[in-house]
This record gives sequence, C-alpha cells and structure tokens, in this order.
Amino acid sequence: MYSIVLIILCMTNPQAADDATSRFESPRFGIALSIPAAWPVAVKEQEDRAFVALIPQENDPERPGVLACEISIAPESLYEYASRIEGNERRSPRSGTLVRNEIKARSDGPRLDTIRQYKPKPNITWIERSVRFIANRQLYTFILNCREETYGAVVPVFEKALESLAFTPPDTGASPQDLPANRWLQREFRFTIDLPTGWQPVLAPSEIALLYANGPARGIWSDNCLVIAREHRPTTLEEQAERLPDQLRAEEPGCEVLQCLIVPQGKRDALETVVRTKRGPFSMTVLERRFVGNRFDYEVKFTLESDRFDELAPALRKSLDSFDEAPGIVPGGGRPA
Repeated sequence: MYSIVLIILCMTNPQAADDATSRFESPRFGIALSIPAAWPVAVKEQEDRAFVALIPQENDPERPGVLACEISIAPESLYEYASRIEGNERRSPRSGTLVRNEIKARSDGPRLDTIRQYKPKPNITWIERSVRFIANRQLYTFILNCREETYGAVVPVFEKALESLAFTPPDTGASPQDLPANRWLQREFRFTIDLPTGWQPVLAPSEIALLYANGPARGIWSDNCLVIAREHRPTTLEEQAERLPDQLRAEEPGCEVLQCLIVPQGKRDALETVVRTKRGPFSMTVLERRFVGNRFDYEVKFTLESDRFDELAPALRKSLDSFDEAPGIVPGGGRPA
C-alpha cells in the first residue's frame, strides 16, 4: 500500500521528483545526467533528440510537460547563436513571447538561457525554457516545457539535472587512423577519408549519413562534408552526367550548375558536380562526387559558403581523392574490399 501511495504522490506532485533520480546515459550523443525517476523517458536517441522525458502535471494530467535534449552542429559561439535568435525575432517573430535570451557565465563554460511563453487558451500559459551548451563541436539544447503552474515547482529540479550533466565525445562512427594526414576510418562501413585541416567528424544530423564532418564554425555556420552510399545501380557515370543537372535544378529551383563532368579519382573515375545555391540569405557552393566502389555507389558532398570555395577547393578535392575502402565485411556491402 505504501508503494502505491508513493507512486501516486510522485505522479501528481512534480516536486516529489526531486527526491529520487535515475542516471540517463547516451554514449552515442555524448551526454549523461540525472533525471527524476518520476519523469519517465519516452524517447531515446531518435534523430536529433537524445531523449524526451515526460513531466506529470497536476493541472493537466492528460498532457504532460517534457524535459528533452536536442543536439545540432555548434555555432562559433553562444553569443553568435543568441544574436541569431534576437535577429530572427525582429525579422519574423515566432509564436509565443520571447521573455529571456541571455548568456550566463559559469565555471564550466557559458550557457545560453532562452525562455518563451505561450498561451494556447485564455488563462492557460505554457513556458518553454531552452538552455544551450557547446561541447565537442556540438550544440546541446536542454528544453523544459510545461504549464506555468508546474514550472515554478520543477525549475529547481531542472537546474539540479543540469548540474549533474557530463559531456563526452559523441559516437560519430569514425576513429582517427592517421593524425598527421587527418585520416578517419568509418568503423562500421569500413572506408577512410583524409579530411581538410581543422575538420573533424561530428554526430550526423541525418541517419542516412555514413559519415558527417565539419570545418571550424564561422558565425552560426560551419562548412560540412557528407558521405552516403547506395546499392550499385545499373547506370554509368556518363548516363548520370547527362541527367544530373536537370535533376538538381528540379530538386532545387534556382540553383546554378557550374560544373558536371567525369574526373579521375585514384584508380577510378568520379562524376564531379559544382552547384551554387541559396540557403536563406547565404550563398552556398556544393562540391560533390559520385563514384562506384567495390561495395557501394558512393556520394561525397562538401557544402560551404561560396565566398570561400575558390580558396578551399584544392583541399576539398584532395580529400575526395583520398577516399578508399578498407578491408573487412560491412552491412549489406557484399564482398570485402
């Protein structure tokens, strides 16, 4: 009977959650922290979300609040990100009211604290608080979202969870193989690539990416490299070269195909395209190669701001030339390389 009463109290009183915690650990996302045991984890390691935990609400038992963690690519600094939030608010205000958006200095590094209020119905207010950290080239956003009546009770618990936070390098799926060459091995799919100086693998924003890496951040942007693979297709590079420019224009109207030609790449040929396009207010240039490996048809794509393309193109092409399949068996990859 005592156990049943305790469970009921925890479900109806969020303050009781402060009494007992469980350790949540995600080596893949590179975080560990203590979460109240009364806040069950409903989502774990899906897309860009490390976890989503549910917060019971006495005034709204059918709609729990949430504690969540999302991961993305880090900006140059939290000050850059705070400025972006302010700028977006001036240009195109989001729903809700921006109440706070400030950097807080801490002994373990700064954090960006952002609070929004929403009124889905008269006399009902929801508060969304986002606390952001930069660690291991990633931006971590911890989100507390609940009704105003719940918020006051759970804020100390939220702060205590953040105090318990520990970061480790996330599992990008790649390991360094030759540090002077900045060569990285994708462990599961067994290929290597020499990344440009200052570049490093980070956690992929898409599950289709076998490898995702980025260069040093500039403002809120960082140049990136994406590697994907498909089963062998019954088409030649020459046939792809004829069709690809029109396909690219159909997928992204307004893009400018600057180059689409077959080039040598080590012991094989590759179809290289250079495309200039717009991403919001930014002009981006995409350098991509498509080629046939022993295991898969590969696509390796560099995306960078256009004003740096000419300067960086030789290093990017050198990186593309370095791509190689390593010995071993891989998922669905047929015979070893």
